[in-house]
Amino acid sequence: MSSLGHLVEVRCNICNSNEKEIISRADKGNIVRCKRCGLFYKTPRLPDKNEINKYKSRIYNNSFYNIENRAKKNIYISVLKKIENYKGKMLDIGCSNGYFLTLARQRGWKPYGVEISDLFLKKAKDNLGEDCVFGIPLREVKFPSNFFDVITMWDVLDHLMDPFEELMEIRRILRKEGLLVIRVRNMSFHILINRLFRKNLLGIVKKPAVFHLYGFNNQNIRILLNKAHFTKILIKNSKLTVGDPYSQINLLGNYTANFVKGIYWAFSEFIGFLSLQNINISPSLIVYAEKT
Repeated sequence: MSSLGHLVEVRCNICNSNEKEIISRADKGNIVRCKRCGLFYKTPRLPDKNEINKYKSRIYNNSFYNIENRAKKNIYISVLKKIENYKGKMLDIGCSNGYFLTLARQRGWKPYGVEISDLFLKKAKDNLGEDCVFGIPLREVKFPSNFFDVITMWDVLDHLMDPFEELMEIRRILRKEGLLVIRVRNMSFHILINRLFRKNLLGIVKKPAVFHLYGFNNQNIRILLNKAHFTKILIKNSKLTVGDPYSQINLLGNYTANFVKGIYWAFSEFIGFLSLQNINISPSLIVYAEKT
């Protein structure tokens, strides 16, 4: 990692290569693609300490909690139904205000959370209790080895400064044959949308794509999980959120947004079925992997 003013250059988090091509220009730095393994990442970027402080101090409107919870509730419940056989101790990394863990506790799970945002941390502790939510990075908590039955990350992996090291720590604290569940933006979808709506076509789309520190698709997330020694990897289209919780689309109300999303979801599932889940075109992916 080298310094460039107040920004730092980073190498590929999977293969440590510095061979890259620029995919998109960002406000600070570029979104690039590793030429060796296909990982998308942002470089140059803020130093790790600054990135952590940015998330730690971020302020959200009070209505944000309820809007996001309603938008993702069906996604959360569908996953909880799929993982019933692993029931036991669950850790949610980046647990926000604890809503997913609250749903899990109602279904018999013992919940634990990690959340570095000061605002979300307070909400999560109010909802779940002081003793099971930690406001420091995962490695600093020092959970016992082989402790958790399931570990989840909801739209978190692409925000992390070092996804590979986080996965190695997750593997350490996950029991043998324990399950990792990840929801993450599908970079293949967002790059296409960014190109189609780069100039905010007709003023319809305000935020054409979502880019964070890292970007994943079917191929590179499988490579990353294999490197971290996870097996039985299953990658699927994620269900879509309800409505337009992030205010990305002008002119469409929630009902119209849901109709459009329903059509696109059906189409993405059809493509996934035909390709044996090798081609996923939903805006986000759900990934399941086991520790062996």
